[in-house]
Amino acid sequence: MNRRLLGRLASVTAAAVLAGAASAGAAVAGPSAQIDDVTVSPGRVELSLTTSNLPEGFSLGSAPLRVEAGGQELSAELTVTDRTTRAPEAAQRSALLLLDTSGSMSDGDIAAARAAALDYARSLPADVAVGVITFADRPKLVVAPTTDRAELAAGLSGVRPGGNTALYDAVRLAVSTLDGEGGKQRLVVLSDGVDTASSTSLGRAVTLLDSHGIAADIVAFGEVSDDTSAFRQLAAPGGGRVLAATDVAELSDAFTAIARSFTEHAVITVQVPGTLAGTSVPLTVTVGTGAAALSTSTKVAFARAVLPPAADPPETGAITWLPQLSWQMWLLAGFIFGGILLSALLLLGLGRRDDSRKDVVDQIARYAEHRNAAPEKPAENPFARTAVTWTDEVLRSRGWDEKVAERLDLASIRMKPGEWTLLRICTAVVAAGVLMLVGLNVLIAILLGAILGWVGTALLVSVRISRRRAAFADQLPDVLQLVAGSLQSGFSLAQALDAVVRDGTEPAAGEISRALAETRIGVGLEDALDKVALRMASDDMKWIVMAIRIQREVGGNLAEVLLTTVSTMRERAQVRRQVRALSAEGRLSAYVLLGLPIGLAGFFLVARGDYMTPLYTTTFGWAIIACSVLFMIVGAFWMSRLVKVEV
Repeated sequence: MNRRLLGRLASVTAAAVLAGAASAGAAVAGPSAQIDDVTVSPGRVELSLTTSNLPEGFSLGSAPLRVEAGGQELSAELTVTDRTTRAPEAAQRSALLLLDTSGSMSDGDIAAARAAALDYARSLPADVAVGVITFADRPKLVVAPTTDRAELAAGLSGVRPGGNTALYDAVRLAVSTLDGEGGKQRLVVLSDGVDTASSTSLGRAVTLLDSHGIAADIVAFGEVSDDTSAFRQLAAPGGGRVLAATDVAELSDAFTAIARSFTEHAVITVQVPGTLAGTSVPLTVTVGTGAAALSTSTKVAFARAVLPPAADPPETGAITWLPQLSWQMWLLAGFIFGGILLSALLLLGLGRRDDSRKDVVDQIARYAEHRNAAPEKPAENPFARTAVTWTDEVLRSRGWDEKVAERLDLASIRMKPGEWTLLRICTAVVAAGVLMLVGLNVLIAILLGAILGWVGTALLVSVRISRRRAAFADQLPDVLQLVAGSLQSGFSLAQALDAVVRDGTEPAAGEISRALAETRIGVGLEDALDKVALRMASDDMKWIVMAIRIQREVGGNLAEVLLTTVSTMRERAQVRRQVRALSAEGRLSAYVLLGLPIGLAGFFLVARGDYMTPLYTTTFGWAIIACSVLFMIVGAFWMSRLVKVEV
């Protein structure tokens, strides 16, 4: 009788010791929250929040939510995810049940442990994979971690008691089973005694748990021995708990308490104001208030293109026109303003060709008309003049100034090479800055700005040259008609060409004037006209010069030859216009097909930048862009050949 009483006293004492250990473990593994994933998009940030060890009565969905970043509170909304589904970006979570099936466990104890284990698995979120390892003389993996609760129940149904207790070997098997699973991992051990049969030492088991970051919760069931230090050492590395359960009711409560280690998962949607655009600051999330509040933080790099939430109605007298921009945006705006200002100075103050012959003639004419009036000298900006001088030196050192000057002259642009080049650079800078202001990536904005500013101005010169040459070709029949009439009236060829110059129709008058000016310094008339044909890329002019040479050598009526040439040229021009009218539909279709993808891409970049982000932030997106550009180039060349008809 006394021996039985002493045994019960020992059991009560051990239970009290384990209860104290459980209390200590609970203090270590208190309520916690962590951010698993952050998704940044223009105007918002989505956070994947995982909580654990929530106290009883704490509702994640109804608890107050507070989100702070950069010293200001942000508007946010919390949504608890469905337990039957799992966000694809959430980390895998696993739990392994280690059940003691040694001979000290009776059939009734095994049945109670089986029921408590199934209740534990059902109380976990559906995405938590649960497995079972039994241990007696040796550990055995009964069910690998799985989210199928029916498979778990089937595996537990065949558990029977018998043998010694190999707890530490079971811990080693559990660690190797969970190795490589990833995500949050936890062991739940149910044992009614200390290890008696393991080849693995206690220290080795503790080291394995610590090195793999696996927490272990231990339920000491029944009349355990006085030695509980081994349980506490196993639970210590991962902040686990040691819970005592002397009967079936306490066993169920212990498993329920442990199940709170895997609790609710939520998604928090945060609205990002414009003041945080492009910044990287810590973001703090607090759920709940007072002692029950859960708080966690992470550093977030907010998107540059942020759509701020709708502002409250402005107060009377408040300044509403001033945009709320970050210092980077203000600096960028300064560069844009500087580029525009320099461009304006170039266009207004430096667009004069001081060395051009026409300027000298105009100045003499103004002097003759206003003899007593002092000529006004336009003011020059020193900064712009310095920039132009430096640009001129760079072009001259590279040998590019003559080529640029020739193309500007062909396009009838009255600017010096340095002025034009500096204007192109300013245009590229302004275009890149505007694209960055609308929210494009910096590299993409610089690339597109260079294309729009540099390549675009080059295309402008090419278009002006083409139009000027086309105008010369259209005017050439009338010029020849005038020359032929002058020849029939008894004028020489040089006098007839001078009549064309006096007529003043550009660009024909300017080009003929250039040719006559060259004859005055010793160049032959035919050679000067050949240069006009070369500058204007005119085959008709080349044939006319050839006719003049032949007439000079063998004689003949040059006026009749020119009149015949005029008749032929006009008939060809009529046919050419008919062909262009017939091919207009094809050319329009080509323009639409080429411009549609570019226009849609630009629209989506401005209106829905997040939709277009994968196109220039992923390797596959860049491959699509490269293929698209290649196909558009091939298509443009093919359509240009289809609609082009030589006459």
